[in-house]
Amino acid sequence: MQSKTETIHILLIDDDKDDFLILRDYLAELDHQDKYGLDWVQTYQAGLLNIQKDSHDIYLIDYYLGDHSGLELLEEAVKAGCQAPLIVITGQSAPEIDQAALLAGATDYLVKDKIDGASLERSIRYALERNRLLNRIRDLAVRDALTQLYNRRELHRFLEYELIKCRRYIHPISLLLIDIDHFKEINDQFGHHTGDEVLQCVAQALAKNIRGCDLAARYGGDEFILVLPETPAHKAWYCAERLRKLVQSIPFRVIKNDERSEKIELTISTGVVEYPENGEDTETLIDQADKALYKAKDQGCNKVIVQSEEGTS
Repeated sequence: MQSKTETIHILLIDDDKDDFLILRDYLAELDHQDKYGLDWVQTYQAGLLNIQKDSHDIYLIDYYLGDHSGLELLEEAVKAGCQAPLIVITGQSAPEIDQAALLAGATDYLVKDKIDGASLERSIRYALERNRLLNRIRDLAVRDALTQLYNRRELHRFLEYELIKCRRYIHPISLLLIDIDHFKEINDQFGHHTGDEVLQCVAQALAKNIRGCDLAARYGGDEFILVLPETPAHKAWYCAERLRKLVQSIPFRVIKNDERSEKIELTISTGVVEYPENGEDTETLIDQADKALYKAKDQGCNKVIVQSEEGTS
């Protein structure tokens, strides 16, 4: 949860301006009103766009949004991997609506004619704290224990959702399949402990040098996958090439049994593919990226290969 000195940014998604004015007044009446910043959008699409951008700390969603339902927006937000708490507000007080909202992914549920400043603030504080604890648990389920990158399960969930957006909005997306060169030799010569340190070192370099909208995952063994939304293959190549040079520059040293240090030259090879040129589903894209990666290895490693539509680089 945010500290007492930080502003909690709240977005109300509601087609009625009066609701925004009422909630704004409730927050303004609080002793520490400066702690809360309330923004407002009227439509389902504007709300979803803000949620996808992760633009606020918490979202208040009206149960009715014109032609759409707030439950639809809740479900879409969960599919998008929204990590912020979602509170449903409605003019109706009915157990079935309450249950439906919570089952759809809401953190809390508020009835409009029963809201006041104190209850609104309590709901926000509760939702933020509950969400913080849930995120800690969620991280254990979706992250690789060794590298702290996302695991294969979360990779597939994220990529499947991004592909849905690509089909809907006709946007490109690229995928990088990355392999540490000569990793087996490193393990054999220096031991698995050093191998684990190499995996952690490379994973950290990848995670720290991608955009916030990208996803870095450990695919298995010494292979990693980066998903780059809104990115065509030629731009993904520049990203992959930058990461290749970055890894090659890492001054990784290991202490041998005679207590002398030895530098290990770290390099990576990368296969690059793009939707829809190289495939329209997760399995095909990863398979094509693997073929491009094989070519990079076959050409001497420490290379980036972009898979063409015809399957050649």
